[in-house]
Amino acid sequence: MHRVGRSGQFLHGDDGEKGGVLECTRVLPKRGIWARADEILVTLGSQNALYLLASLLMARGVRVGVENPGFRDAASIFDIHGAKVHLQDVDDQGLVVDRRLDDCQYLYVTPGHQVPTGVAMSTARREQLLRQIREHDQVLIEDDYDAEFNLDNHPLPALKASDSSGRVIYLSSLSKAFSPGLRIGYMVADAELIDELRALRRLMYRHPPLNNQRMLADFLAQGHYDAHLRRFREEHCRRRELLYQALRSDLSDCQPMGSPGASACWLAAPAGIDTQRLAWAAAQQSVLIESGAQFFLGDGEAPKNFMRLGFHAIDAERIRPGVQKLGEVLAGL
Repeated sequence: MHRVGRSGQFLHGDDGEKGGVLECTRVLPKRGIWARADEILVTLGSQNALYLLASLLMARGVRVGVENPGFRDAASIFDIHGAKVHLQDVDDQGLVVDRRLDDCQYLYVTPGHQVPTGVAMSTARREQLLRQIREHDQVLIEDDYDAEFNLDNHPLPALKASDSSGRVIYLSSLSKAFSPGLRIGYMVADAELIDELRALRRLMYRHPPLNNQRMLADFLAQGHYDAHLRRFREEHCRRRELLYQALRSDLSDCQPMGSPGASACWLAAPAGIDTQRLAWAAAQQSVLIESGAQFFLGDGEAPKNFMRLGFHAIDAERIRPGVQKLGEVLAGL
């Protein structure tokens, strides 16, 4: 904090993001992205980046395709800005790419680990999606959810890494694995769009907190961030293995789905199980899960037997007992 306090431009700077942008240019190559400083905007997290984008690009009559099941807040952000939200299915390779997407101007995807299923979009599907946006003059909004948590052995590069036509807008976060309360995210897009978004951001909150940016910039520049991520991933790989061992032992009737490299586990319970009831009953035993019903968008009846188990914020020694309790609650429904 002493170093931060001595840096006047970070306390009273103009757009307040030079250090943050510089460090983004060092992090992005890990996702296969090389960007200039004028192609990067620092935000208050990736969801704030999405809101800025919607404020600038969405309007009545604009059609945007989103994943279903998917990130409800994203669909809500598009909806309140007047866009027509088209819900598109997800399968075991990611977003289904077919003719139903042809009339969309924008597509919103979480290809690294799809929200909520955790599916990592396949190489073939990525190529199909990039071909789709080129042939139909569309813009793809890539939310690299879970980028910092990525526990896959060989994660695929971001879609933005294969974007040669400037049709992919990339969103991610720098603080989720370090300290989520910092709320520091960023966006990568063409310089002209970033310029307009920076002007809009200035009207909303001028710039993200300068001290937070400087602390994270120093943390990155000194190599602490990479060391932290290595330890973080090692620990979370251990927790993931404990979770999957417990599921095989104590919740064997439920089928894990998606990629094991995600930060949460998407489970299909036996047919007939209502996971909203299960979530309520488990909470009475101090076990918290998310019912999958909240991730299915639209007016149709959602499947009731899906649930999502997070493990990155749970002490390792509490994982097995928690799954055991959940299994007991499930057996009693």
